[in-house]
Formats: sequence, C-alpha cells, structure tokens
Amino acid sequence: MHEWGEGMRKKVFILGFGRSGTTWIADIVSKASGTLVLFEPFHPSVTEASREVSYAPVGKNGNSLKEYLNRVMGKRHRKMWLMRNHVPVRLEEISPNFLELIWENCGILGFKEIRANFMLSWLHDNFDAKIVYIIRHPCAVVSSILKRQNFWEFGWPGTYELFLAKTVYHDHYKSHRIARCLPVVEQAKTDLERIAVMWAITHAVTLPELKDLNLPLFYYEDFYARPFPAVKELMAYLEMPEIDLHPAHIFTPSMTTLKTLHGLYGMDKSVSREGASLFWKGVLDERKVGTVLEIVRYFGIELYNETGFPLKEGFTGGDGRDMVPLSDQFPGPSGHEIFRF
Repeated sequence: MHEWGEGMRKKVFILGFGRSGTTWIADIVSKASGTLVLFEPFHPSVTEASREVSYAPVGKNGNSLKEYLNRVMGKRHRKMWLMRNHVPVRLEEISPNFLELIWENCGILGFKEIRANFMLSWLHDNFDAKIVYIIRHPCAVVSSILKRQNFWEFGWPGTYELFLAKTVYHDHYKSHRIARCLPVVEQAKTDLERIAVMWAITHAVTLPELKDLNLPLFYYEDFYARPFPAVKELMAYLEMPEIDLHPAHIFTPSMTTLKTLHGLYGMDKSVSREGASLFWKGVLDERKVGTVLEIVRYFGIELYNETGFPLKEGFTGGDGRDMVPLSDQFPGPSGHEIFRF
C-alpha cells in the first residue's frame, strides 16, 4: 500500500470551474497513472468546514487547511464522496467493504476540486505539486449547469451569495480588478447571468495568477478536439512516464458525466461544420450567448468567442480551420485591462 509521500510522484491538483472538465481530466490522469485522483475534498459531504473554505482565499486558515489536506492525502480522512468517480455505480449502492478495499490497495496521486480556485497561489507555495488548471468556454459551462438540477452544493441562490461574499465583496479583493466590475455583478438577475458572473470572477482572479506562477492553462476544447496529443502533453507536464494510451483512458465517460457528443465518433461532421457551439445548442440562443460573452468581456477576459473554440494562436478546432484572435474587436469597459493568456 502506498501512503502519501512514500515513494510517490509529485502530487497532482486538478482545478477549474464547475462543469469545465475537471472530473474528465482527473479520470484520464487516474487511469493513465494507475492511481486515484480524489474527488472534491472541500465538498460538504467530506468536511464540515466546506462553507468556510469554499471559493475563499486561504487567509488565516493556512495551517489547519494544510493539515487537513495532508490527512486526506494520507488516507486518514476517508469519506465516501472522495471515491465518487472511482466506483462503477452510485455511492449509496457501494458496500463499505468495497470502498475500504480501494482505500487499502490504491495509491493516492492527488485530488480534483472546483471550490479551490482561489487557493491557487497558496497550493502552489505550500505543496510540492503539479497544478492542472482547466478552462472551458463560459457558454458551454453555463449551458451544462442549467441542464442540471441541484448542481450547487449550498443551494441556489445560496451558493451564488456565498461566492460573492468570498470574492467580489471580500476585503481581500477590494483593490483587485474584480472590485471594479461591481456594476455588472449588481445587474445580474437571471441564473444565466449569475453563473456567467461566477465564471468571470473566477477567471479574472486565476488567469493572472497562473501567469505570475508560470503555470500552464489547459483548455477543455484541446482535449475534445485533439484528445491523444493533448493527453500526451498533459502527461509530459506531469512528468509521468510515456505510455500507450487506451481509448478507455480518454473516451469512457466519468461517473459524473452525462453521455455527450463527440465529433470524432462515427461519421458525424457537425462539430467541424458548427464548431464547439454545439455544446450549448438548444439551451442558449444567440441573445443568451451574447449576454454571457458580454459579461465575461466586461471582466477583461478575451479567450473565447461565439464559435466555442479558444482564441489562441494555432488552434484549429480539430478540423483545420484556423481561429483568428478577435480580442481587438471586443475592448473591455473603459479603464479595464484585456486579459489574453
């Protein structure tokens, strides 16, 4: 049995906004490495401190938080939720003896978490870890969340109110660029607008931190459009031995993933024709897409447009069509920096 830190490779922390592919990437890393990437140690099912630490800067909680994560990684805090993406059926159908078998016989590589994005710098400074931060088009994220009932762990709008209290209304960020975006926060009334605000605040904080820490940004769309090369690049970043990838490492849906389309399946060329905007087709109309992108651009983030693919040099969307950066066409509000990663 491998204990945390005993001959194991570097820790791996997979971070990102909800419905951005963190579980999918965690599954890929877990299967390819033969180890476990634990599921959301800050979820209310795992810790009573969830409401306190979720979506928050670390502040004075650093020592206790580090001790808690070390207990989780050292298998001294065993909660069923941590195994959510490593069992073949619903957790309530799993025998405790089977879960114990997994705990005793599988090594722990790290965790994936959607509530720890504002701890990015702290995690980098306090653990010998490889941080994988994944981003996905805000319209795809908003659409995916709107299709899921009871997605938010603290209810809705309870989670939204908690999120704002920990970010844009928190003293820690009173001099941050997000504080200058209060007008759009206060005007957000619909669920769509509020989820877009959460996405924008999260990335307005994390993207500059990634740049300052010299950490890479991984795009969900890369793994979708060019799965094998993207996974190999991820494995190289994680300093893992090169292996032959099996399709099950990449294409088998995770336990938390609704069965979804993939443009590489069969003979369907719809993704090549329509782009990754298929991810929100039937949920977001043109007006709603415009609203989401307008909110995101107000925060100075210019990484995506209506096509669904990233606006980065050399990205072709998997079908050979170069995506031309459009950042000069969409300036942010007066006095706001346009962030290009």
